[in-house]
Amino acid sequence: MKRLLLRLFLWSWIVTLPVVVVGGVWLYNSVDRFYTYKVRYGPGPDSADLDLASIGRYEIDRLLQKLRAYSSNYRPGANSGLRIIHLFITEPNIAQLESHMPQSGFEYVNGGILLDGAIKNVKVKYRGDTHYRWAWDKKSIRIKTSKNYLLDGLRSINLISPRTAEQLNNFLSYRLAHNMGLLAPRTDLVRLYLNGQDRGVYILVEQVKELMLRNNLLMPGDIYRGEKVSKRGR
Repeated sequence: MKRLLLRLFLWSWIVTLPVVVVGGVWLYNSVDRFYTYKVRYGPGPDSADLDLASIGRYEIDRLLQKLRAYSSNYRPGANSGLRIIHLFITEPNIAQLESHMPQSGFEYVNGGILLDGAIKNVKVKYRGDTHYRWAWDKKSIRIKTSKNYLLDGLRSINLISPRTAEQLNNFLSYRLAHNMGLLAPRTDLVRLYLNGQDRGVYILVEQVKELMLRNNLLMPGDIYRGEKVSKRGR
């Protein structure tokens, strides 16, 4: 019995080492995200889910989701039926976007997008008025094309990471507005590939600007919208 217990003790590192490593990664990621977005950035009163406990739960869910993805039959690149957007940003430019998050994410960097079989130059940044859009791994993105070429007639495009688990809410609302004959930005469900890596499903939404009025055969003029307390993430 003693020899068995001794053997179990000597080989216990096989179990404890992975637990310690995973626990250390989870703790580091949780504290780092909490410090970045809750302590240093100091978001507004709508940031209750940025407390350390909520962030810790998010990091656990993130690890579990990765395990589910690796253990499932999902194959990156498999046809999901959604339109695919291929976006390219160099590693130095991604590092620039994330050098002092979230403020650094709101400044455009150079990137590229695959259009008509060729890579076209675009400007890219993160977007969003609240931390729901940029405090997590799946960040909302704004793309601005050149005046010389457009993406389906659009120059300023938002790729929005849904705020809630109900990912179709905003998409269906915009579609309903179109069906009712109301003025609303164009929208679509797309799958984003960033530097060839599948980043999941996004909601493509046209930016509300003068071009939106022109695309709807309306005379350009002033556009008014309601505002929230924001952190320059528009």
